[in-house]
Amino acid sequence: METIEVTLARELGMNPALGPLAAAFGPVLIFRDMRRQSAPGWQGPLPPVDAESFSGGRPLLPEAGFQYPAEGFQEAALALIRVLRNSFPGLAGELAALEAAMAGGRIAPDTLWAAAFGRDAAVEGVEPRTLAFVAAEAARPFVARQAEDLLAAARELPWPGSVCPVCGGAPHMSVLRKIGAGEDFITAHGGKRFLRCSCCAAEWTHKRVSCPTCGCEEPDELVVLRDPERPFERVDACKRCKRYLLCLDSAELVSVPPADAAALVMAPLEAKAVARGFRPLATHVWSGLVG
Repeated sequence: METIEVTLARELGMNPALGPLAAAFGPVLIFRDMRRQSAPGWQGPLPPVDAESFSGGRPLLPEAGFQYPAEGFQEAALALIRVLRNSFPGLAGELAALEAAMAGGRIAPDTLWAAAFGRDAAVEGVEPRTLAFVAAEAARPFVARQAEDLLAAARELPWPGSVCPVCGGAPHMSVLRKIGAGEDFITAHGGKRFLRCSCCAAEWTHKRVSCPTCGCEEPDELVVLRDPERPFERVDACKRCKRYLLCLDSAELVSVPPADAAALVMAPLEAKAVARGFRPLATHVWSGLVG
């Protein structure tokens, strides 16, 4: 798999119009990936897996939620603020206020962590949506790393749901992958379909021709939007529930882009889906800027 930097550099060469979006969110995606690689993962014994409950559709994450990473979260949040200051100069004042509040102890790291999951938090001079954005992006690498460990504990068990088997989050993207020669599910037209969680980036298999929201499998109700010059990228949409999901068909690609970078590159295609009245199953961090 190629790096985020390589993917974005190549795509910008072919489509310079992606420049502003890539300049703003490319560094955020790179930060996510680097921090995920160095994050500690789940600490202590993994929660026990009830095979019957899991196979019946109950996600793995305990009711207490993801573990708060006491060591490293504040440092990661401050590092993210430095990245965001360059990517979003219009937020410079709010980011400075948040940084000062963290340094001065006016917002505790665990309070910022809780804000990533919808808990109330406030910092003078910082809009609530900015605070929620920073909190969510600071937490995301730790959450993704913990999800890897949790999902590994149930790797051999069947999962029937269209939501994340780790945390119950909705997917915001799917990827078709060719797993290996001789597998029953591989066809001449690609590989197995994996949905990707919008919260923890866990991936799980799902029917190739089916709407993850309403379960529709009627060909006349399912719409595929794509650019003929880029057949490996598409939007899978459903006329019945008016939802859509980005899809990367990586089965025949020589160099496979990271999923988040591929989704960012598909922003123009996503805008077409929005223009036709479809809504995402779950948003990407830049979704409010398309359409």
